[in-house]
Amino acid sequence: MSLASAEIILLQLIGKGGRSKTIKELARNTNRTDIPNIQYSLRKLASAGLTRKQGAGRSGVTYRLTEEGCKVAGRLQDTRERLLLQSLAGRPDLARRLHSAAETLEHLTELLGAAVRQAEAHGGP
Repeated sequence: MSLASAEIILLQLIGKGGRSKTIKELARNTNRTDIPNIQYSLRKLASAGLTRKQGAGRSGVTYRLTEEGCKVAGRLQDTRERLLLQSLAGRPDLARRLHSAAETLEHLTELLGAAVRQAEAHGGP
């Protein structure tokens, strides 16, 4: 079975973090509001034996990868990483800039954490 990019993205999101995901989480993480289309993609993944639906009712339904889904998601991730590394190998300037951006994001994360702790210590919201 051939997967469209929408299915690939959902497959990888469902596998991320090792826990089941709700359709609301999947919609939020993909910045999508087209729930019927997300449901269609999820049915395609289930038909391919890559995901399993758990629970019932509007708020109790979650989606989890099957063993085969984990294997496929792992292969997709490996391919993506390999292709990205190949692309970066020919662009040392970009690799350097990405490293600098990652360091900046780490510093911002530390600053945000400190600000949150300081606000909590002063009885923040």
